[in-house]
Amino acid sequence: MLIRTIIVVLISLMPIGAFAMHPEAQYGGTEEISNLDVLVTRYSDETCKECHEEIYAEWKESYHSQSVVHSIGGLRNFIVHGVEKGWNAEITKEHLMRCMDCHAPQLQDASKSLIRDVAELIKKTVDAQDEDAKEKLAKLNVNCVICHNTKVSIEKNLKGKPKPGVYYGPKGKSTTWLKKAGFSATRAHGTERSAAVTSALFCGQCHGMYTPPDGDIIGCNTLYGSYQDAYRGNGGTETCQDCHMRAKNRGHRFPGAYEKDIVKDGIGVDAQVIGLNIKPGTWIPTIIARVSLTNKAGHRIPDG
Repeated sequence: MLIRTIIVVLISLMPIGAFAMHPEAQYGGTEEISNLDVLVTRYSDETCKECHEEIYAEWKESYHSQSVVHSIGGLRNFIVHGVEKGWNAEITKEHLMRCMDCHAPQLQDASKSLIRDVAELIKKTVDAQDEDAKEKLAKLNVNCVICHNTKVSIEKNLKGKPKPGVYYGPKGKSTTWLKKAGFSATRAHGTERSAAVTSALFCGQCHGMYTPPDGDIIGCNTLYGSYQDAYRGNGGTETCQDCHMRAKNRGHRFPGAYEKDIVKDGIGVDAQVIGLNIKPGTWIPTIIARVSLTNKAGHRIPDG
């Protein structure tokens, strides 16, 4: 009886916001949205941090949380030099989603007018260093909802799309402990186990060659290809998550080439330096250096 009382108290103290759900926060909502703030709200991860504070803080330090603003230059070049000048066309949803299917998948639910607005914000940020535009674009990123719902299904033809309001993880914890205690309370959202989120292929959706609906091939990076061909093909067994999350408790920061610590782990350096004097008439202090770099990562370096 004492245990049951304690559980009741804990449940009653949980923040109301923790039970907020976003039933349409999945790949392709029920309607197109023309307002950026409305779209951001549909895919909001603000309630996630109330129960997953530490993980949320790690994610905020990651480049996933900056997936649009950190890549502004490349996005702008695609729009201006690729679409407008190269193809002599106005930006469309099909054009922009070639980039945003990975950098901001929530734009799949955007209307044509919102797509144009986002494209203009991207151009403004680079050309005029428009801080207001940058602040608006920073609301678009690869957040908890994107990874644990929107992009979680890598076998859509077999298993279908993710369920609305359900978030998938490697454990898929249930509410069995509550039911055994005699309560009907539920978690803040539906939770299911997904083996996909622990696989390298899950990361390879974006960190590899991308094929848009028109059948073209987007080669922004080929990291997953080199991982499969050069690393897995030669007997490597670790996944992206093993090195970029589990090792050294890196967690949801997903550190990569921008962090010295993981670069040191991935690149071996051997330096042999000899000092001598050369005398073709006068002594000349000379150094002969031989430096060797060894790739110890599971993919080509550099890549992205």
